[in-house]
Amino acid sequence: MEGVYPVQPVITEQELRQYIHVMDINQAVRSFIYAFGGCTLNLTRYGDRRTEEVVQTIEHLMDYSIDSMTPAHKVFHFSVMRAMQSIFIHNCLMSLQGSDAAFFYMRDAISIIQLLRIDNAESASSLSGPERSRRQRLYWQAYIHERFLAILDYRRAILPPLYTLPEDDPSVPIQVHEGFNQIIKLFRLLDTEFLDSWLDSQGHNVTSTWVEAKSRELEGDPEADARELANLSMMQRADLTITREWLRTLVWRLAMGQTLLSSRSSKECLSLLFPVRLSQTLRQQVSSMSRQDIEVHGSSITQKLFEITDTIADVLIHVPAATLDETAFRIDDFLFILDFVLLFPQLDKTRRGILLEKLERLQTMFPEAVSNASSPNLPLDLQSPGANDPWYQVTQSKTAAGLEDLADVQGQIPELPRPDARVGQLATWNHISRRLSKATFGNT
Repeated sequence: MEGVYPVQPVITEQELRQYIHVMDINQAVRSFIYAFGGCTLNLTRYGDRRTEEVVQTIEHLMDYSIDSMTPAHKVFHFSVMRAMQSIFIHNCLMSLQGSDAAFFYMRDAISIIQLLRIDNAESASSLSGPERSRRQRLYWQAYIHERFLAILDYRRAILPPLYTLPEDDPSVPIQVHEGFNQIIKLFRLLDTEFLDSWLDSQGHNVTSTWVEAKSRELEGDPEADARELANLSMMQRADLTITREWLRTLVWRLAMGQTLLSSRSSKECLSLLFPVRLSQTLRQQVSSMSRQDIEVHGSSITQKLFEITDTIADVLIHVPAATLDETAFRIDDFLFILDFVLLFPQLDKTRRGILLEKLERLQTMFPEAVSNASSPNLPLDLQSPGANDPWYQVTQSKTAAGLEDLADVQGQIPELPRPDARVGQLATWNHISRRLSKATFGNT
C-alpha cells in the first residue's frame, strides 16, 4: 500500500486481502496474486535490498502469473482485476528489460479496458460512484504507461485521453487522489501532436511557436504548483518533479532536431544551454529527496533520469563553456547527477555503458596538465561496443549528432579556452581533470 497503490491506485487493500483469502481455490485470483506479488517486490526492493535473489523471485512470480493466466476462449471473463494483472506483469517486464513482452501486456491491459467500455460515459453512468472512479483510474493508469512506451520505444499510442479525470472517491486518500491527478495532467501534455512530432523524423510540426507554447504548459503556474506539491508525499513529489523535467528535456530535443536552438537565445526553451541549467535545478531537487522516494518508482523513473543525464552529457561535450570556471561548475553538477543515476540497480548495462562512454569522452577532453595543456576535442564515437545490443538503437541518444549539426550551422558557440601557463587556469583545468578521472575510477 505504500509502494504500489499511490502510483497504481486501482486494487484496494481490502480487495487484496479478500483475493489472498480465496487464492487457493480460485485459479484466476491466484494468477493475479502472483503478478501483484512480483510487482510489489519490484517497486519496494531497491538499493541494497534489490539482490539477485530478489530479481529472480520477481521473474519467477511473473512467470507463474503468465503460465496460470486463463487464455481468452469463446467465453472470456474480463475484469478490472484481469486488466491490472497485465499492468503488473508489464511493470515487472520493464524492469527486467523485456521491452517487447512489456508492450504486449500493456496492449493486453488496454484491450480489456476497451472491453470494459470505460471510455463510454453513458455505459459508465450505470456504475456506482466508487466503481466508476476506480475504472477511470485504471484507464488513466494505462494511458500514462502507454504514453511512456510511445516515447521510450517509439511506438504508436492508441488510447485517447478519457473524457474526465478520475472522479472524487471517498475511499481513496486525498493525497493519493491529488497526486495521481497531477501525474495525469503532465502526461496529457504528450498529446497526439507531440507524439506525431516525436515519431516523425522530419518533425514537421515542431516550430519555435509550438516549442514555446508546450514549454509554457510544462512550466504551469509556479505558485499553484508549489501549493499542490506541498500537500503531497515526498514520493509523489519526486515522481512529478522528475517527470516534468524529463518532459521539458523531450521538448528541447524536438527543438534541437529542427535546429531551432541558439546559444544566445533569451528564451530558455530555445537555448542550447537549457540542459546545463536543468542540471543545476535537478541537482537541487534531487538533493532534497531521499533515494527511497525516487527509486520506489522503478524502471520508469530510472529511464527518465537516464535520458536527462544523457542529454546533459551531450551538451557538455558539444557546447563548450565560455570560461574554465563555468566548465568546472557544469562538470560538478553533471557528475553529481551521474553518480546518483549510476547507483540505480534498474539501470541496465547498455544505458550504463552509454553514460560511462560519455564520461570517458569528457575525460579525454581534459587530460591532466603539467604545464601547457589543450583540449583534443575529438569527434564523438557513436559506434559503441554495445551497438549490437538490441536495446542500443532505442537507448542511444540522437542528441549528440543534432548538437554537432547546430554547432556547424550557427558558428557562434564559444570555443573552450585552452589553459595556459597561468596558475589559476592551470589549477582549474587540473581540478576538472581530476574530478572526471575520479568519477571514471569510481563507476567502472
